[in-house]
Amino acid sequence: MRMSSLLLYWDYNRMATFTDDTLTLYKGDFREIIKDLEYDYVLTDPPYNINYKYPDYEDKMDENEYINMFSHFQGVKTIIIHYPEAIVNYICEGIGRVSKLIAWCYSNNGSAKAHRSIAFFNCSPDFNKVKQPYKNTNDKRIKKLIENGSEGARMYDWFNDIQMIKNVSKEKISSFTNQIPIKLLERILLMTTSQGDTILDPFFGSGSLYFACKNTGRKCIGIEQSQQHIDSFMERNAN
Repeated sequence: MRMSSLLLYWDYNRMATFTDDTLTLYKGDFREIIKDLEYDYVLTDPPYNINYKYPDYEDKMDENEYINMFSHFQGVKTIIIHYPEAIVNYICEGIGRVSKLIAWCYSNNGSAKAHRSIAFFNCSPDFNKVKQPYKNTNDKRIKKLIENGSEGARMYDWFNDIQMIKNVSKEKISSFTNQIPIKLLERILLMTTSQGDTILDPFFGSGSLYFACKNTGRKCIGIEQSQQHIDSFMERNAN
């Protein structure tokens, strides 16, 4: 998608909006924008409130404000990829009880193992909708399964076949330290949502959800308050 194929217009009160057939992207604080939007699911990797200073905003809230931020998703089908584990208590206090928790396991810095939890609120994944690729396709039993039409192994509530994006990856955006792989988002979408659904990411970042939605036939609404992040997405989308 070339930048020229995107429509750009300005709401001088607070936001710029970029749209194409898949995405509507707003600039601003999602708490000021979300009330006017219609969507089916929320899928996001939220800020961790760790006092990190970005060029145009700071990831720092007091405890009550941070909890209240998640309360905007009460009663909404919400999926949150979170790390570190300590923030899950704040998420649950803001949104409510977790419907399902699964683990995305990956290698970190070579041989070290790490994981992030994926929390589902007011919805649950259907593991029958996706398959995990077979690892040893030379195994006789697996060869037989493939010959009989099997597309992969059964999914469970943890998986380790999708790796964190490394600095040398073509998918890597240099300005993002915790970039979520498109394949991970595609898997979550396929096991939880349906084609034609509209997915909201209130912390749009580098725009990985846009590409996952485009690849799986979903619509995407993004909200991002950092102009630097929006510029990174626009450059990524133009390439």
